[in-house]
Amino acid sequence: MGLYYPNTIPNAVWGSVAIVTLDDKVTPSTATRTSVTLESTYQAESATVATKTIETSGYSKLNLDILYTMGATETSNSIEVKFEGSPDGVNFYGIPNESVSGGASTLTAREFTFVGSDAAATTISIGLDIFYKYMKIWGKETGVASNKGTAYGEVTLAGK
Repeated sequence: MGLYYPNTIPNAVWGSVAIVTLDDKVTPSTATRTSVTLESTYQAESATVATKTIETSGYSKLNLDILYTMGATETSNSIEVKFEGSPDGVNFYGIPNESVSGGASTLTAREFTFVGSDAAATTISIGLDIFYKYMKIWGKETGVASNKGTAYGEVTLAGK
């Protein structure tokens, strides 16, 4: 038996989605996803970059679905994603990774790296437990020779 979450809220966080209804029915095939162009560094939040702050208070799970497309003629590029938490929506703190050696814990800011498929669209899903009132989700691309890639990101919050 799996966990049951009475509320799940999907939100486009990078790019946008337009849904066309047919006879008041929405199906995945009627959704048009528009991606944002990825930069080589994490960018300040705006409508055209892969950075977004969302309110997560009251939810316990977050899932980020990413559609990543490398630029034409590119090979072995990566999308990198980091998450930050905040109690107030102003001051953000890195989500930590922990490594233990000899009984000592070392914390570093957690960052996910996903190597794409040569000049093709690929998908990945990142699931996290959340403990924060707000989260900021950042995305960037590394390894670009000449053509930047794009990403569409959609977050689903579960809980409440």
